[in-house]
Amino acid sequence: MMRAIKNLWAGAMRETAKRVLIRVWVVVLMIGWVSAAYGQRTVNFPPAEAPPPPPAKAPPRTASGGEETDIIPDPGPSMRKTKHQTPPPPTNLAVIYKVEYGEVLQYKHANGTIQKFEQWKSYPNDASNLVTLTNERLADGNNYQYATKKLASGGFDPIDIPILYMAGDYDFTLKPAEVENRRKFVTGGGTIVFNAARGRQEFSQSVVREMRKVFPRKSFMKLPLDHPIFNARFRIQQVMLMIGGVRTMRPPEIYSIDIGTRAACILVPGGLGASLSNTEYHPDGRHIVGESAKRLGVNLVAYMLGNTEYGRFLAQEFPVYTGRTRAGDVVRFGAVKYAGSWDINPAIQNSVLASLKENTNIDVDFTPYAVTLDAKETGHFPLLFMTGHYDFQLSSAEASGLARYLSRGGLLVVSAGAGLKPFDKAFKRELKKVFPKAALTRIPASHPLFAGGWNPVGRVAFTPPAMRDNPTLETPEFYGYFLNGRLAILYTPYDLMSGVNRESNAYAKGLLDTDAMRVVNNVITYALAN
Repeated sequence: MMRAIKNLWAGAMRETAKRVLIRVWVVVLMIGWVSAAYGQRTVNFPPAEAPPPPPAKAPPRTASGGEETDIIPDPGPSMRKTKHQTPPPPTNLAVIYKVEYGEVLQYKHANGTIQKFEQWKSYPNDASNLVTLTNERLADGNNYQYATKKLASGGFDPIDIPILYMAGDYDFTLKPAEVENRRKFVTGGGTIVFNAARGRQEFSQSVVREMRKVFPRKSFMKLPLDHPIFNARFRIQQVMLMIGGVRTMRPPEIYSIDIGTRAACILVPGGLGASLSNTEYHPDGRHIVGESAKRLGVNLVAYMLGNTEYGRFLAQEFPVYTGRTRAGDVVRFGAVKYAGSWDINPAIQNSVLASLKENTNIDVDFTPYAVTLDAKETGHFPLLFMTGHYDFQLSSAEASGLARYLSRGGLLVVSAGAGLKPFDKAFKRELKKVFPKAALTRIPASHPLFAGGWNPVGRVAFTPPAMRDNPTLETPEFYGYFLNGRLAILYTPYDLMSGVNRESNAYAKGLLDTDAMRVVNNVITYALAN
């Protein structure tokens, strides 16, 4: 009897212990949940703004007016009490939204003070001051405006708000809704600029990592010095950079994820925050200093504003051919696909073939083709087009495939996208892999390629950016490589395809649309005849 009572007691104790243990775990989990909900991440680099000073006493009232002297927000242009009419104020355009993102962080100062701050603010006035600078320096008749908005809330319409601005010093992670909002904004024609406020790698690395979620197949590329960002308003080839408190002149460093040739996601790792906010530079930061930062900031805004129409062009739905290819003698060509920016001109084949059929009545195959140079399918195309705007390298198989294609009678037409030098330099270098002794020679306007055909091309018009670089341009600027007396490669360091595609690319250095199309039609008819 006693043994049964002891066993019953022991069982009850075990059950009680189990219940106690469960309750302890519940309490532990609740504490964890509370900590996650209400705790702040502690950072080891001080915030851009020092702890706020104690509130100042209210200033005394003036004896004359009886009004307080506090500065109040300007409500806008005031009406003057005069019979003379004043000109209308400039158009108000809200073009920059500083996005609110991240969490509330905290930093412990040396004196033990704990400062809590919102991660997204960084320098609270940097974007606002940038807009003010833009209004002053551009002076284009518009009054550009600035506002802030939560990134996760969505509703960023690139037509109304073409620029999103994001600054910071610390690591961050995008929420799924924020990833989707960014993707919609950028593909819809908007531009995002990331400013590593004090040049912290922690922030820049987070930008690169998180933008892979937005565009998994794209990566940041370093912009060349001939990129329009460095020439949009001021010509910038060097900036004053402060690293560890030491100032030095260096070439500007900016990275971009592109859509077409448009820099759509721009990363400035050097840090514009202190200069734009007119505050002290942190000795452990990496800062673009003074006037260099201000000019670069204005250039960024000018570039992004100038690309709004181009962004909308790229955002549209392009027609996709769904019909069946007609058998027989029809014209078809392929776009060269390689490890680089080969597809920067959407629907370019449709544009070329539609013009060819309309102007020459030649039967065409509207099916778009993209082929690699090492593929056997290249033999199906008498003509291949190739473009790009950054550095690239051909594999040994691609170089051999191109040599084989050209030796069998094919024609390769190449143009530098947007007229940028990195592609120009890379193509001339890679050509040596194909034909080590190859030399490109200038093709005069009197050549049958331009002088013959259905519409002779003697003089052509170039875009304003091209004319600013070379005011003497007035004839086609093409170079050729001749193989056994036959034109095998036709190359231009200027943009040909943007004009053919009628893209509203304000910064492309190349032929204007009508002349670009005339040249391409002549090239195709010349290739067919030869």
